[in-house]
Amino acid sequence: MRKYFAITLMLFFCMNIFGQVREFHSIPTERSNQLDKRGIDDSTMLNSYESDFLNEVFKDSLKVFDFIGKRIGFLKGGSGSCKSDYFKMHKTHISDKNSLCDNGHLYIFNKAEKEASGGYDAAIVYWSKFAIPKDKLLKRLKSISSRLMINSK
Repeated sequence: MRKYFAITLMLFFCMNIFGQVREFHSIPTERSNQLDKRGIDDSTMLNSYESDFLNEVFKDSLKVFDFIGKRIGFLKGGSGSCKSDYFKMHKTHISDKNSLCDNGHLYIFNKAEKEASGGYDAAIVYWSKFAIPKDKLLKRLKSISSRLMINSK
């Protein structure tokens, strides 16, 4: 019984690492050297440098998804965040290897989920202790999207 519990526990902790780049030395230098071109604004739309970087980070879990021209929501832990915070964390980690960094977990939405989220194509949840159920994630993004629309008026 203890063996099964130990194996289950190991699988649980390792489950999130598959399909994502965990070692930054495996990211091509032309992508990691473009630090000043990523996270320069808090628009939910990605620029080409951000898209290229995220396509590389999540390359093993993307299947047919491509970040180019997509609207992405960024959530830190249980709260909202912004694109610039996410890329600032990566910039700090690339320049200082002792700095902590979490690529996060990628949630890709279908057409109905995109509508329910307020127009997001996908979301990246980072520094979260727990997997967030998709329905709760969609509600959070919808709330963030509504606030952004009110603030932009």
